[in-house]
Amino acid sequence: MLKVERLETGYGKKQVLFDIDLEAAEGKITAIIGPNGSGKSTALKSIFGLISVWKGAVNYKNKDITNRSTQANVKDGIAFVPQGNRVFDEMTVLENLEIGGFHLPKKSFQTELNKIWELFPELEKRKKQNSGKLSGGEKQMLALGRALINSPRLLLMDEPSLGLSPKLVTFIMNYIRKINHEFGVTVLIVEQKVREVLEVCHHVYSIKLGKIAYSGKPEIIKDDKDKLRELFL
Repeated sequence: MLKVERLETGYGKKQVLFDIDLEAAEGKITAIIGPNGSGKSTALKSIFGLISVWKGAVNYKNKDITNRSTQANVKDGIAFVPQGNRVFDEMTVLENLEIGGFHLPKKSFQTELNKIWELFPELEKRKKQNSGKLSGGEKQMLALGRALINSPRLLLMDEPSLGLSPKLVTFIMNYIRKINHEFGVTVLIVEQKVREVLEVCHHVYSIKLGKIAYSGKPEIIKDDKDKLRELFL
């Protein structure tokens, strides 16, 4: 579904990514791991159009979308969940979801909203509550729900575990697996909680110093402490 070829980008004059090749297979969960500052989040942002690609290409469903606008990407079935459980704190849960699906016809929005309530029943109970009063895990559910309201085919997630307790990390990872399995959404996820994400993904890439340091099946490295240490040092 997604193919990135020889991608290079950065911020200002500082290059962050060098000659990156990666793919996200349709219907699968693909993870990107690596140390802080290695360029993982930059890769997601460049794919989604939040920062410019300097060189290389981003292909989605056999179509070149390099440097395409985020609005066009959303309309074409790509959703992005930024790190930090970002929701509009002063708005209610329902209003947050309405913002996510503002361009949908009323009937279509209601259909998608019912799917979100079914997936996250706790959110429906709190739909009139200000989002700032939600727990960290509930905010992450809402961020996910806001992305899913548009029925995306490709979901980009940037460290969904950030700031969550170990119990909530497991909880969110199970929901990501459920979204992938039951909704058929292809997922590309950047994650620092390595052992947890390796339990749910089908393929894993490691980025180190802006370059691909590993590409393969998660089961090959998840119990290899020496290999994991090498990828993170």
